[in-house]
Amino acid sequence: MTLIRSFLSLVKTIGFTRATRVAWTWLVERFRVSTAGGFNPGFEVYDLEPNTRTLAKTTLTSETPVIWFIPAWTNVWGGGHLTLFRFAHLMSKKRPQLIFVYDNKNRFDKKYFESSLQKAFPGNSLTVVIDSDHIPEICIPVATTWQSVFPLLKFTPKSDFRFYFMQDYEGLFYAHGTQSMQALASYEQGLKGITGGPWLLKNFKDHGGDGINYMFTTDREIFFPAETLRPSVKRIFFYGRPSTERRCFELGIEALKQVKIRHPEIEIVMAGLDGIGDVGFEVTKSGSVSVPELGNLYRSCDIGLALSGTNLSYLPVELMACGVPVVTNSGPQVEWYCEDNVNSLVVDPFPSSIANAIEDLIGNFSLREYLITNGLQKAKETDWASEATKISDYIEAQLSS
Repeated sequence: MTLIRSFLSLVKTIGFTRATRVAWTWLVERFRVSTAGGFNPGFEVYDLEPNTRTLAKTTLTSETPVIWFIPAWTNVWGGGHLTLFRFAHLMSKKRPQLIFVYDNKNRFDKKYFESSLQKAFPGNSLTVVIDSDHIPEICIPVATTWQSVFPLLKFTPKSDFRFYFMQDYEGLFYAHGTQSMQALASYEQGLKGITGGPWLLKNFKDHGGDGINYMFTTDREIFFPAETLRPSVKRIFFYGRPSTERRCFELGIEALKQVKIRHPEIEIVMAGLDGIGDVGFEVTKSGSVSVPELGNLYRSCDIGLALSGTNLSYLPVELMACGVPVVTNSGPQVEWYCEDNVNSLVVDPFPSSIANAIEDLIGNFSLREYLITNGLQKAKETDWASEATKISDYIEAQLSS
């Protein structure tokens, strides 16, 4: 009861979100130094295991499968997972694609994963593998997270055609320590990079690697503009995900607090996570929204706020495709796609800077219209099928070089 009272007192002082984060940190630390179980780091520490097997390109055929090392999932619509499955599905037209769930640890069976994939991509030919003993000796492996690099190195023979599908600069996910150093070291294991955008490719090359980048785009059956542009701003959308620090929840909330004071009549709509507590002003909480429902939500809003401390999320791209002007933070991790005063407003990461940018859009119909026009054009520059073909061709070129 004492712990509960302490937690409730903390909620009153610093709010539910921050109190939860403090409580979680305390629990993790207690777990790590538990006298019952001895020291436990609370995460897996990876090591490089000896692997003397090699694989020559001459053993490959057109039927040699690509095998994706992917973490287990409970939500097939999650942005990172959905991108991986989309690419694997589109690339399956050229050669077989396997999904190896490298960290399943007997939580789910093969049918669970394959049925969820059928919901996202009906009729797909993807095959799920949950036992490392069933990884083909002759295959084209693809890591998809920094953690997946180490089982890939362990379970697949050495070759010149092992790949790293990199969606973010994961070394920035942690305070500098064991996990950040191992994440950064994963980029230096001789894999060929396939990165989400040019900013990530530059980072990968800075670690001595080489590769290619794909560009972000959207599903045009879901993300398309409304028929008419509303003359005044009624709703502002915010991608609010306090559990993911790189999405800068606190910064967005402080900025929107200022907007709400200036414009109490405007509705703030927040989506991205269920169970968010009081944020200090009135907000409509949509929680976790499935991808097929996102288009309608975006089109109901007149301005979109999406922040990123690491690589750009898909939110700005999807908002642009729905005809919603975007406000975001500055930085090369964002500005490879978002261009200030061209397809979005890109400002310094301060609440007043963000609030003032939103204020500019509220009071300037012509500016909203201009950003919408350019944003729609940007979002139409490519499509997922074209990007998957580019990556598939890159892999094939590496196999034949």
